[in-house]
Amino acid sequence: MSFIQAKPRATHDFYAPIHKGIRLGLCQMLTRLGAADASDTGLAQTLADLRAQLALSDGHLSHEDAVIHTALEARAPGATARLEQAHHHHRASFEDLETLICRVERAQGQDMTPLLRALYLRFSLFVADDFAHMAEEEQLMLPILQSLFSDEELMALEDAIVSQIPPDEMMAVAGLMIPAATRTDRIGMLSAMRANAPAEAFGAILAVAVQPNLSTDDFAHLSEGLGLAA
Repeated sequence: MSFIQAKPRATHDFYAPIHKGIRLGLCQMLTRLGAADASDTGLAQTLADLRAQLALSDGHLSHEDAVIHTALEARAPGATARLEQAHHHHRASFEDLETLICRVERAQGQDMTPLLRALYLRFSLFVADDFAHMAEEEQLMLPILQSLFSDEELMALEDAIVSQIPPDEMMAVAGLMIPAATRTDRIGMLSAMRANAPAEAFGAILAVAVQPNLSTDDFAHLSEGLGLAA
C-alpha cells in the first residue's frame, strides 16, 4: 500500500504521546551514558537504567506488533512489511547493546574506557534509528491508519495496548509521557487516567511518576487543571 494514497478521515493520534515519552527517555539516557566513566560510582545504576529503557522500547515494539500491526494487516495486507523490518532491526540492536553492557560490567580499570565509548556510540546509533522510525510512523503510517480506521477504532486499539501494560511498566511509561507532553496534553491524559483508574492508583501515578518529574510550576499548573487541592 502506498503511503501517498492515504487520505486520512480520522484524527486520533496514538503515536505522539508515547513517542514523545520514548524520545525523552532516550535523550536522557544518551546524556547520562555519554557522561559516564570508569570512576563513576553510579555506573551500575546507569547500566541498569539503560537496560530498563531498552526493555521499555522493546515492550513498545511488542505492543505495536500485537495490536496495531495485526489490525493493519487485516485491512491492508502487506502494509506492515516495512514496519516489521524496522522492528527486527531494532531487536538486533537490543542484542548488540546487551552484549556491550555485559562487556562493560566485566571490564576492569583502563579496559572499561573504550568499552564505555563503544557502548555510548552504539546506543547513539540506536537512538538515531529509533528517532527516524518513530517519525516515519507518525508522518507516513498514521495517515494510513487514519484512512482505514475510525477514531473510535483507533481509540479501541490504543485501549487494547494500555490494557496489556502491567502496573510497574505503566509507572515507567507515565514518568516519561507526562513530562514530555505539553501542559494542555498533560491535563487531558491525566484526566483520562483518573476517569479509568481507581483513586489509589491515580494517586500513586501522581506521586511516583508525575510530580517528581515535573517542575514546581508545571505541577502547580497540572494540579489546577485537574482541580486538585494545592
